[in-house]
Amino acid sequence: MPQAIRPDLLAIHPRHQITRLHIGEGGHQLIVVDQFYHYPDDILQLALELPYTDRFEIVGNFPGVRASLNLETSSLIQTLSAFWGCTLSPFFHPQPIVFQGIKTHNYRLNVGQRQPHIDQDITAMIYLNPAQSCLGGTGLYRHRPTGLERVPIVPDETIRRLADQLELSEEFLSSPEGYENFQNSMIFNPLFAKRDETYINEGNEYWELLHLIEMKPNRMIIFDGRCFHSQFIRPGDYEQAFRVNQVLYLRRDGNHHPRP
Repeated sequence: MPQAIRPDLLAIHPRHQITRLHIGEGGHQLIVVDQFYHYPDDILQLALELPYTDRFEIVGNFPGVRASLNLETSSLIQTLSAFWGCTLSPFFHPQPIVFQGIKTHNYRLNVGQRQPHIDQDITAMIYLNPAQSCLGGTGLYRHRPTGLERVPIVPDETIRRLADQLELSEEFLSSPEGYENFQNSMIFNPLFAKRDETYINEGNEYWELLHLIEMKPNRMIIFDGRCFHSQFIRPGDYEQAFRVNQVLYLRRDGNHHPRP
């Protein structure tokens, strides 16, 4: 662990600026908070000193590297809960501070990284790059073949109606494994991904860009991670300098899940 971490490192700037948006036909809430951290330069410096890994059990299908640090986050999560409008808790327990880095030089995107994805529940992310290396951002998308803008944690009436229209067996929605197969075949089908080795960005014939959250220094965003989203990174961006952010995976019901 880096030495001499100030106890108020994760303090929120008293003059932060909140914007509340509703995206798509579903009116999905998006919270954008500018000038979020009081000491963003110190947090970035700390993030750059950590050891990063690209091991699959740590990064999964994330197209980069991750590092973690055990810091007290209860006050931070209380603040995020107030912004979001209900009590949020860590999705994983324990949940460390997670920093992510993306560099595009010599990195080949796989088929899953060339289309949007979803997270566990609520996602909070803070962009940490200085202004001169803030490029692109985060895109939110609609799946054109189904019209879906998000995938619920368990099948809801919309999903069941869609399955009926597609004349799918009830087995697809009667178990977690079946529901995952439904998503992988009907939504995240490899045929729907970008054909060239680039991020989905402006979308394609299968994915419509609903909203681009512009990357800005010390900008925090909270959104429903079940909404389709992706890194918005244009070819040539981040070939030398890393795109760096902090991410927190949260949930609404207060239950904890073991780390996978």
